[in-house]
Amino acid sequence: MSAKHIRTIADLVRFGAGLRIECGDCGSSRTVDGIEAGKLAGAAQLTDLARRLKCARCGGKAPKLMILPPV
Repeated sequence: MSAKHIRTIADLVRFGAGLRIECGDCGSSRTVDGIEAGKLAGAAQLTDLARRLKCARCGGKAPKLMILPPV
């Protein structure tokens, strides 16, 4: 089995992976698939996506991104 290098939202879509976004301040989380992530930020790098995100619950700007394996 090979290791997948997921660096962009397009990679999420291509490999069928998901993305869990967790607020570093309050701990609230959201799980999205590649298509939903694309709606949030287009075809950006995941590091660019992290800079754009803001928690809807507390307003924090320190998200933790975790790649989830395909279902």
